[in-house]
Amino acid sequence: MRDSKEGRRFGWIRFGDYAGIAASALCMVHCLATPLLMIAFPMLGLAHEHDAFHNMMLAAISLPVLLALLPGYLRHRDRTVLVLGVLGLGSFLSAVFIVSPLYGETAEAVAAVSSGVLLLGAHFRNRRHCNRCVKAAEQTDTKGSKGVSAAGCRG
Repeated sequence: MRDSKEGRRFGWIRFGDYAGIAASALCMVHCLATPLLMIAFPMLGLAHEHDAFHNMMLAAISLPVLLALLPGYLRHRDRTVLVLGVLGLGSFLSAVFIVSPLYGETAEAVAAVSSGVLLLGAHFRNRRHCNRCVKAAEQTDTKGSKGVSAAGCRG
């Protein structure tokens, strides 16, 4: 019973971390390729598709922070995960809503790539903590001492 309970607890966090890693990496690739895309989009008749992609990326990057990093922080109490996640999300949102209108797409791309690095760091660190908790739970189950939990694994 405990295995399925542990699996469910970490299921949303795991999903959120992997979704966040994928979204951050996709955003970084997009931002690094922006100059080429901006040249190609009008020639292909896709001038407004860039805005739709930005809107989709806002959700794809923001939701995993809520699904993985916030519950991960509440579970592990690692302030570094929370700080990296908040700084990454904040810098991403400011890149889209502040930097882009004031300084243009190139500055937005630079700010978005740096925010992606912060978010990737937060998600990878959160995954490492979750993997440690799962391994600790498996070890306590095999030893039969159900009251023991790994240090830093709350909940």
